[in-house]
Amino acid sequence: MNRTATLTLDEYPGQQFTGRIARNSNAIDMASRTLNVEVDVDNSQNKLLPGAYVFVHFKLPQQQAQLSVPANALLFRSEGLRVALVNNGRVHLQPITIAKDNGATLQVGTGLSSSDQIILDPADSIAEGQPVRVATHSATNGAPAR
Repeated sequence: MNRTATLTLDEYPGQQFTGRIARNSNAIDMASRTLNVEVDVDNSQNKLLPGAYVFVHFKLPQQQAQLSVPANALLFRSEGLRVALVNNGRVHLQPITIAKDNGATLQVGTGLSSSDQIILDPADSIAEGQPVRVATHSATNGAPAR
């Protein structure tokens, strides 16, 4: 992970100050949705004054393209988060990890491939190995297959 940050100030247009991330609180304040971070910056020219308002820019690591699934495809089981897949006409309860929660959709970190057939809105009673029949949208008039 990139452990540097760039600071800019309105008082010094076009000038950037580079610092090293020294530490962070590792806890997000739920009320303000902020994370306290300390950045050590070389201030040998005394341009940065205590209490000055600065813009801090963090370079975040690029994430690989991830698969998205609708939130109604998730199964919350005692053994962990699962998605019901169709595999050779039978249900397979695949463990997954969530990389990012976007509300109605989720980006999957691990556990799925683009060729997997996901069962949308699975019943809570769905079980591993249960036989399923895949129906096309037009054959079911929009009703989900069970």
